[in-house]
Amino acid sequence: MLPVPLTVFVDANVLYSRCLRDWLVLMALDSHRTAYDLRWSEAVLAEAFYHLRRNHPSAPAQQIERWRDLLDENFPEAKVAHWDPQSVPCPTDLNDHHVLAAAHSGKVDTLITRDGDIKDFQECLDQVGAGIDVQHVDDFLCMIADRYPDLVQRRFLHQVMYWQRRNKLSEEEAADSSIDSLDRAGAGRFAFLLSTDERFRIW
Repeated sequence: MLPVPLTVFVDANVLYSRCLRDWLVLMALDSHRTAYDLRWSEAVLAEAFYHLRRNHPSAPAQQIERWRDLLDENFPEAKVAHWDPQSVPCPTDLNDHHVLAAAHSGKVDTLITRDGDIKDFQECLDQVGAGIDVQHVDDFLCMIADRYPDLVQRRFLHQVMYWQRRNKLSEEEAADSSIDSLDRAGAGRFAFLLSTDERFRIW
């Protein structure tokens, strides 16, 4: 029997990162959602793309809108609706309340975030018996690497090819650029795995 894929709710601070967003979205698609499937809410998308526009004011509007359109096109069932903030306790940061409420409403297996206070999120969800595991995105990527090394190796190879085309780099330089990008995005342990684990060697 094939394992049931995880259903994963993605926080806005993860979707904000082009690097993390690409890795998560493209691995889900590469596996035909057999490794995991993704969920978010309209509020999460709005927050992520608000900060993208604010921090990249010179980016063409259609470029940012296209990123969002691609998420909608490729994950038509991802958006969690009808969530109620009263369904879960409020975390320390009031601005994160909607994230916990939507994850709870979506009945997901895992909530991934880049927030530092994972414990606070977990305690709030545990209080209502949500059965949701809160993970830092770096830990989640490392878990996927352990469970689906072939999937991660293929995606790594495609990322290296992307960096080669984009910046006219050698294969080794492109691999270093891809790994550095992950490290800067907050996925340092995952980046280290790609650079040291024989399972992910691409040449």
